[in-house]
Amino acid sequence: MKHKLGIIVPYRNRKSQLVEFKKSIKEYITGIDYEIIIVEQLDDNDFNRGKLLNIGFLKAEKLGCDYVVFHDIDMLPIDVDYSYSDTVLHLIKELKTPKGFTRDNFDEYFGGVTLFPSSVFKKINGYTNEYWGWGFED
Repeated sequence: MKHKLGIIVPYRNRKSQLVEFKKSIKEYITGIDYEIIIVEQLDDNDFNRGKLLNIGFLKAEKLGCDYVVFHDIDMLPIDVDYSYSDTVLHLIKELKTPKGFTRDNFDEYFGGVTLFPSSVFKKINGYTNEYWGWGFED
């Protein structure tokens, strides 16, 4: 079976990081059928990453994606396998962040860049839409 990946990126007000992310991911991923889905929050409310990811997932389904990677815009691939997996995976353990930006990564951390088979994401009914603010929603 041929698989199709949806790369879902929640986004707001980080134009330079968006440009760098798109360039980096397109240069990195080869040999995989994929769609990049940028889901932008336009209002001034606190960021709602979970809701944006859920919206992106619905778009990925419409595009025929059978697995998705939820990808923070500030985490660029160094040594990552975006191939299909039938289990949920935390993909980025080694970080390359945009210039001037730092991010902690620790053993218990699960987030930032995660892969889900679409069937599993449906079973858990997605992320909560009720978590507003940045951090620990995943």
